[in-house]
Amino acid sequence: MKDSAAIKRENKAQIHQLLLSGRSYTKQQIALQTGLSVASCNTYLNEMERTGEVIGEKQKLHDVGRNAVVYKLNEAYESILCMYFELIQGTKSITTAVLSPLGHLLHRQVTPFDPLDAAAIEQEAAAALERFPNVSQIMVGTPSIAEHGVICHSDIPELEQVPLKAILEEKFRLPVLIANDMHYKVYGYYRQEQLSDQIVTLVNYPAGVLPGTATVHKGVLLTGKNLFAGMVGFLDYGMSLEQQISMLRRPEAEPLIVQASIALISILNPHRLLLTGDLLQESDLGRIRTACQRCIPQEYMPDLVFIPSTDRYYLMGMYWTAMDRKDQTR
Repeated sequence: MKDSAAIKRENKAQIHQLLLSGRSYTKQQIALQTGLSVASCNTYLNEMERTGEVIGEKQKLHDVGRNAVVYKLNEAYESILCMYFELIQGTKSITTAVLSPLGHLLHRQVTPFDPLDAAAIEQEAAAALERFPNVSQIMVGTPSIAEHGVICHSDIPELEQVPLKAILEEKFRLPVLIANDMHYKVYGYYRQEQLSDQIVTLVNYPAGVLPGTATVHKGVLLTGKNLFAGMVGFLDYGMSLEQQISMLRRPEAEPLIVQASIALISILNPHRLLLTGDLLQESDLGRIRTACQRCIPQEYMPDLVFIPSTDRYYLMGMYWTAMDRKDQTR
């Protein structure tokens, strides 16, 4: 049975999720949309207004009658710092972005680093926090596994076994979440495309780097026991890891892509299989579908969707994850 604190947290989260639309609502409209009583909405909105999270403004509705107070999220209340690092065609870089409570992009910067170590990430975070002192969370994306906030199986050797979460939390005294880049990307796609009742799997094939996948199952991100779920680079392709990496170029990689796709479709049975990365083009999808259908009956094949760039979904996945965390820890 839920205690009063848990009920209060869930009720305020409902209001917050509604206001994330960016629109303004009266207490009566919020009560109607959330199913809460007007009295409860009044209590929660007063609390949120006192902290500065929401703004209440008098507004005349329908050009007649008395003014009513409408509520909206306060864009100046907090910011979300999003950071991710990557190795693309031999170049290491850190992308730093700051988002508003409504997901608006306030700042974005890409900086090359070599070496790209914890000190470089600290440096970029410090610069962003100096410019945006109202940051409330730091979201970090990594092309690796980050179990317990420790980077491992990284494409960037100088970050291997670095406890990045602990380093950043100690330095900046802010909550930090480090997650695999694919987890953020697929969750961003799922939320932005409003696929509430679907199973969506994203597959990324960058040149020369082990591929990764991630899946959202009707709102739940499948991360696995060790945050390892989706690492199809570790499938048995009948060759050494070094041989597999040497094949990760066009067109040699296509048989590996087909084999991984068959495994994902068989195990996850998604509605959509999203394909992205340097090794893929939209014109490849027909051949991949035909090859998969040698093993998978046509009626069980998902929609294959090519995504040229996942940059927008990456940031929005960080944003929506930050909003979920906020509502869970009120």
